[in-house]
Amino acid sequence: MKKFRTKKHLGQHILISQGVLEKIADELQIEPTDIIVEIGVGTGQLTEVLLNKAPKILYGIEVDKTAYPIIKERFKDYKNFILVEQDFLALDLYQLVNHQKIKLVGNLPYNIGALILIKTVEHKDLIKTAVFMLQKEVAQKLIAKPKTKQYSFLSVFVQTFFDVRYVMSVPSRFFKPPPKVVSAVVKLVPKENVPIKDIRNYQEFLTTLFTNRRKMLKSKIDTQILQKANIKETSRVEELTIQDFIKLYSLGKQGEKP
Repeated sequence: MKKFRTKKHLGQHILISQGVLEKIADELQIEPTDIIVEIGVGTGQLTEVLLNKAPKILYGIEVDKTAYPIIKERFKDYKNFILVEQDFLALDLYQLVNHQKIKLVGNLPYNIGALILIKTVEHKDLIKTAVFMLQKEVAQKLIAKPKTKQYSFLSVFVQTFFDVRYVMSVPSRFFKPPPKVVSAVVKLVPKENVPIKDIRNYQEFLTTLFTNRRKMLKSKIDTQILQKANIKETSRVEELTIQDFIKLYSLGKQGEKP
C-alpha cells in the first residue's frame, strides 16, 4: 500500500491511540440501524473501529485525493462503507443521507474545526448525536459558562442547540505527526424544542452582539427590549446566559413584525 503523507495545509494529524479511537466509537453508541457520517477518513484508523461496530451504513467524507487509493483498498470488503470524495463544508448533507437521521463523528482538522461546528448546528435536525475530536482550546469554548474568558460566540451558538459534554483530553503524543496543541473529545446531543427557526439569522444576531464584546448592551440593543427581558442596560454580552440570548433574540424578532 502506498505510504500516506499528512498535509499541513489540511490540518492532518493521524490519531494512533487505539484506546482513544475505541472511546470515540463507544460514545456514539452505534446500533445496527444507524447511519454514520465520518468527517475526514484520512487513512481509516477511526473508520475501521466504527465499521467493526456494524452500523447500517458509514459515509466516509474525505477531501484529500491522495488518501483515496488507501481508503478504497482498506475497506473494499465492507459493504456498508461509502467513500464520499468531497469537502465536508461544501457537501449537501441532506441530499447525501436523503434527510435521514445520522450520527456525526470526526477527528476534525484544527484549521476548520469551528466552521464544521457551525455547519453541524445548521444541520441539527439531521443529527442524533455528534462526537468530535478537536483542539482543546475550542472544546473549552464549547462548554464555557458566562463570565469566563472562553465564553464566546461559538459557546453560545452551539450551546443554544446542543447539550455539550467534554469527554476527555488527548495528548499530542497520541497523533502522528504530533500537533503542537492538546486535543479533546466532545459529545453533542441536540436539545429539543429550541424556539429558534432561522438559525442563520440567529447566528448573525450573536455575531453582532459579540463584536466589541466589552461594550454595554444598551449600545447594541434597544433599551425597551432589555427592560422586557429583565436585563440590565449596563450588562455586557459575556454576562448573558443562553436563555438570555434566546429571550433577546425572540423579543427583537417580535419587534420587527409590522
